[in-house]
Order: sequence, then C-alpha cells, then structure tokens
Amino acid sequence: MDFAHVDLPVPVVLAAWMLALPLLALGLARARWQEVSGGAMAQVWPAALVVLAILWSIRTQAGPGLAVHLSGIAALALATGPWLALVGGAVVVAIASVLFEAPWTGAAPAWLVGVAWPVGVVTTVHAAAQARLPPNFFVYAFVVAFFGSAAAFVTTGLVGAGLLVAAMDVAPSIAFGEYAVVVAALAFGEALLTGMAITLAAIYRPTWVATFEPNRYFGDGPDAGRDGGAR
Repeated sequence: MDFAHVDLPVPVVLAAWMLALPLLALGLARARWQEVSGGAMAQVWPAALVVLAILWSIRTQAGPGLAVHLSGIAALALATGPWLALVGGAVVVAIASVLFEAPWTGAAPAWLVGVAWPVGVVTTVHAAAQARLPPNFFVYAFVVAFFGSAAAFVTTGLVGAGLLVAAMDVAPSIAFGEYAVVVAALAFGEALLTGMAITLAAIYRPTWVATFEPNRYFGDGPDAGRDGGAR
C-alpha cells in the first residue's frame, strides 16, 4: 500500500516523520557505503532502485488516494542488506512522490509502511531461518526469499489496513475486505518475483546478494553452516 496520497490526520503525519527521520539516519549511518562505491553493490544498488521505481509506477487504485502495487522492497533488503534497503527505499519513495505529484507530507508514512516495515519483516525471517533451520539452500530460497517476501507484503497490507481503520475511520469491512483482497491477489506475484530473482542471483551471481553466504549453503569447509551477520 502507498499512503503518499492518503490525507492522514496531522498528528499521525507528525508522528510518522518523528519516527522515520531517526530510523533513516540510522540506515545512512549503518549502510556499507564502501561496497556501493567499489564493490558488487556499485552495480546492484543503483540498478535495483531503477527497477523498483519502475515497479512502483505500475499501480492500481484500491481506494480514495490509496495506491497498491508490487513492492520489491523485500528483494532489495535481501540483495543489499537492510540498511541500504532503508536508504534505497527512501529514494524510491521520493521518486514516486515526484512522478505522481504526491504531497511530501505523506512521504514519511509511505516510507514507514511501504519500506521500513517490509525490510524489518524479511530481515527477521532471514535471521530466524539462520538461527533455527539447517543451512540448506532451499531454506534460503523458499523460506527466506519466497515466504519472507510474501510475509512482508501481506503484513504490510495488514498494517496499512489497520492504519486506515485507526486514523481514517475506514470501515473494517472495507479495509480488511476490499483492500485485503487486492493485497492478497498481489502477494503471490510479489513472492514469485522475489523468490525467482533472489534464487537465480544467489546461484549465478552470489556477490549480488548481500544476505546470501555461499560457504554456509554450498561450502564443505570448517566454516560451512555457521551463522553469518546481516549486512
């Protein structure tokens, strides 16, 4: 869900900005910019932002001022790591706001719901899979990439629906009915695209996927199977 055009109450907008700015600042501080300037991310991160900007431009209206589109944020988080994904998502929100002439007051709610939340969900799924499941490539492909992106997309829709009910007095039957149907219909496509893209990149270009550790899933040395840190 894209809340950039939704006329949210002023207290909600102010709270969103107060939460978004320090979280984005943390992303800027924690992101591995040296990889963007000279490593594999130098090609992956900018290209991913262009793809996401195009993906966000293909949208449908699910209600007054509310746009629904495929996200790609979970894929961005898996490919670049959570901190670069937060910053990159802010760039995508800014591009979408300019293209669709959305008021800048809605940028913070749109970023929190459409970027920060799915980044947090898929990062949590990845961490849980590393901690509790065997170091099997199919665990990464299906649990992390496919299920993780689906969970991120669906829960983003639920958070958005809850915000509509709480802040906009939208009837729950509409927010969790009509809107939820559209989100559910797009969730499989989101999971399929993310799962395929991340799986293929992990196999053929593992350096393009920051959260994928070849030694963990394919290696047979002493470090194989050990947990690695998220970037």
